[in-house]
Amino acid sequence: MQDVSVAARFAQALRTYVATPPPPLPNGPYALMVDGVYFKFERKEWVLYLMAVKPVRDHRMYFLDPVLIKGRERLEAWYEAIDTLPTETRRQIRALVSDGLRGFQQLAASNGWVHQRCHFHLLASLVRGKGKRRYLTRGSSMRDKILESIRVLLADESTQKRSRARRSLLRYIDNHACPSYVRKHIWEFVEREQDFRAYLTHPRLNVPTTTSAVESTGRLVRKATRTARTPESLRLRATAFLRLKQSVVCKGHSDTQN
Repeated sequence: MQDVSVAARFAQALRTYVATPPPPLPNGPYALMVDGVYFKFERKEWVLYLMAVKPVRDHRMYFLDPVLIKGRERLEAWYEAIDTLPTETRRQIRALVSDGLRGFQQLAASNGWVHQRCHFHLLASLVRGKGKRRYLTRGSSMRDKILESIRVLLADESTQKRSRARRSLLRYIDNHACPSYVRKHIWEFVEREQDFRAYLTHPRLNVPTTTSAVESTGRLVRKATRTARTPESLRLRATAFLRLKQSVVCKGHSDTQN
């Protein structure tokens, strides 16, 4: 009975805390950092939609209240999550930094935001299966060449050098040694190259080139909420955890150059 009473008081304290207004945010303009974290309750999938804003002139990102929605991560749910943002916060967003979920470019465009895609996710998708036995893996040598060209296209290189790298990429993916999944990622990159280079075409926004800060926070949220037994308990605990944490280091491209 005592344990039940303690649990009930804890749950009530969480509800009271979450019902109060969140801490104020520093002034924008902002880049919006996003990531979805999967959970399961009674064999049903839920996604905790994490959002944080990074002010242009700050090297930290500040957490917004997460949104928990039943089902797999999907574009419609991201629209729903973003609709929960306070009007003043949303008004100051200038860019969206994402892991490249299908539809994020549309989401950014519909809000008039610049879209920066995560470099790490792209590079990781091209080295799948490479490890200690990398040279025994099909297409390893070809993927090394592809990675070299991709890094040129992601960087602040001359137009001439990037043109050569782009031609090389197209030649590599026509080679029979190129794995099909690598070919798929390369075609996607070629079609959306501008989304990976937004940090260069919009330098004043000082956007990060990876979503690693928000993803690492997602892992901490999962650990902090591991004893949650219901979706509502998860939502309350995740919200309280992020409000208490408040912010983490998240450097933009200009910050990393200093």
